[in-house]
Amino acid sequence: MYPGFLRPVIRRIPSGAKQALRAGLLRVRDSWRAWNRGAEPAAEQLGQPCRYCLQADGQHLVLGEVGVTHHGPFERDAYQLLQCARCEVVYLEPVPSTQDLITLYQNSEQFSDPHYSDPEQAARILDFYSERLQRLDLTPAAGAHCLEVGAGLAWVSKAVKRHRPDAQTWAQDVSSECVQSCPWVDHYQVGALENLAPMPAMQLISLTHVIEHVPDPNLMLAQLMPLLQPGGKIYITAPYRPALWKTADGIGPWRDYSYLHVPAHISYLSESWFRQTAARVGLDLIHWEQNHDAHQALEAVLQKPAR
Repeated sequence: MYPGFLRPVIRRIPSGAKQALRAGLLRVRDSWRAWNRGAEPAAEQLGQPCRYCLQADGQHLVLGEVGVTHHGPFERDAYQLLQCARCEVVYLEPVPSTQDLITLYQNSEQFSDPHYSDPEQAARILDFYSERLQRLDLTPAAGAHCLEVGAGLAWVSKAVKRHRPDAQTWAQDVSSECVQSCPWVDHYQVGALENLAPMPAMQLISLTHVIEHVPDPNLMLAQLMPLLQPGGKIYITAPYRPALWKTADGIGPWRDYSYLHVPAHISYLSESWFRQTAARVGLDLIHWEQNHDAHQALEAVLQKPAR
């Protein structure tokens, strides 16, 4: 996104400053596009239970309507985008239907896009997760077990094998699309998480750009916690917000947000939600960042107490 003559200079900028610069440029772009579109309708207040923080009398801001961005057929062509005032989660209302989720994940190809198949892009993805495993002290010990949930092409499992070839890698997905494409996975199971065959206790469980697709992430974390060994960790990445977005910015920046995938991305979680939910299911939030990909993506690490 930078002019060619600036790229040698950009490469010398520290990573954090570079992400902040990208975020600033995206915010300027979003503001310009929003100005060209004209004024949006004022956001409405809505009182209803929040399915994320479980507050019975939750107050929400109706940011606006967002249209479907995937090929269907789907039961709806638009959703409301809400933000809970308590937990700050932004989410689609209503929940996409079970049939629409089947259309998305079991009746379509997901990993033929160049984003996944291009060798250079694949190498960048692998390098990223390899670096994060080391930086966050997530690499399993020799002979330990790790599980990749919603694995697809199982990049985290491959990064684990790069650092610890004798670790046992397990992967789960509701689709069989990638089972034959991941020889670095020792055990690839297809099916819903609750229907999998028994597995050993895991030192690491990863969900990379998965939790935003899940209709009930509270339930998912509750299901994952018993699969961890004491001291085990859950590594999560997910879309967060448009670059430097604030509630007062309204719906405009969301319309240009590259991670707005409707109805695939059901929720855009928050630090507040992670802290509340981790405590509720018996985990600790030990790491949080929201500055990845120009402050558009989050990274969280949850840990099961050692005792």
